[in-house]
Amino acid sequence: MRLIWMGIVSGCGEVWAHKLRSFLTLFGIVLGAAALVGMIGVVNGLLRSWEIMIYETGGIERITVNAGPAPEAQREKAALSPGRTLNDVDAILAAVPLARRVSAEVQIPGGARLYFQGNASTQLVRGVLPATFIMDRFEVAQGRLIGELDLELQTQVCVIGIYVAQNLFRRGIDPLGRVITINGQPFTVVGVLKDYTASGSGGGRVSSKNYSVFIPLTTAQTLYRIDENVDTISVQLADIEDMPHALEQVKNVLTQTHRGIQDIRLETREDLLRSFQKTRDSYFVSLGGVAAIGLIVGGIGIMNVMLASISERVREIGVRRALGATRMDILVQILSESITLAMAGGVLGLFASVGLILILQVFALESNRPVLSVWAMAIGIGSSAVVGVLAGLYPAVRASRLPVVEALRTD
Repeated sequence: MRLIWMGIVSGCGEVWAHKLRSFLTLFGIVLGAAALVGMIGVVNGLLRSWEIMIYETGGIERITVNAGPAPEAQREKAALSPGRTLNDVDAILAAVPLARRVSAEVQIPGGARLYFQGNASTQLVRGVLPATFIMDRFEVAQGRLIGELDLELQTQVCVIGIYVAQNLFRRGIDPLGRVITINGQPFTVVGVLKDYTASGSGGGRVSSKNYSVFIPLTTAQTLYRIDENVDTISVQLADIEDMPHALEQVKNVLTQTHRGIQDIRLETREDLLRSFQKTRDSYFVSLGGVAAIGLIVGGIGIMNVMLASISERVREIGVRRALGATRMDILVQILSESITLAMAGGVLGLFASVGLILILQVFALESNRPVLSVWAMAIGIGSSAVVGVLAGLYPAVRASRLPVVEALRTD
């Protein structure tokens, strides 16, 4: 412990005695540590945004039923299938116990024109079931959501996002109870969604909820469609572990409701997961490469400084050896000095990383703001210490092997 303390004191003295040289030497360590902590902060910001986006759009435990081409052997009789309809929703709810919720929706093709007293807006209008609001986590700030009675009576009511309300209604006008037109058809506004921009870090996908427009699915089919088909069916499971069994059950049920025609394609969030993992890995490789280069440059600088320091202290090392210091004593002292230099760079790098994160938070989107974490800073300090050991190992071994007699003769 005494030798380690001597090495730390000597290392601090080296930094203080040669301030400019030490700063230039430690610059690589500072850059590497700051880049490393900044990289982890950026990736953490992406992770947070991605997790919120997944949560706000139904979670990872979600299955989407899309249309797909029938197999070659069934092409001639593919027309026997009724396609995806509300009967599929009822069948899945009845026959798939692993399904927690099932929803469906249709969309008005090409977007719809909303109009109120001279103000117009073109938005995507979705005809939905009440389960959609629960699965996609929509909440109202005013009024109510679409209910089962609206579906049964095919009422012409709508729920709109806060941005849609701001575009259509002048300041001071309460949207609730107002009648707007959607592609010329009158709809009464019964609900306004909460502001998802103010809710924080959900990202573009979550803040886009502010532009949402919902009407009852049955109303959408009656007014804007010529058939009873739906565009999307979504199944939400209670547990992600049930996914393999649930996929098989949903496939069997839809095969029966589609009269044996296998014209559906089941999608899970696995593709989204893989896409995110690739993005995350690319950030680690690119930003981690910058951090590694900085640390390597800093390590080379520390090695050069330690070799120069040993050349200046050959006689001192010889005297210590003559007074009984072992090779291991010299090795530990030089390593301690090297680690102290690297740790000094690491500490400066942490201060630099705090500034870097703050700058990135100013210019980055709120949804992807980097996050400064304690464990990232600990990794930065740990990496600096490792560089210090590696950079000081060769100089330490060289110093410990200096011949005592020749060292004493050195001026």
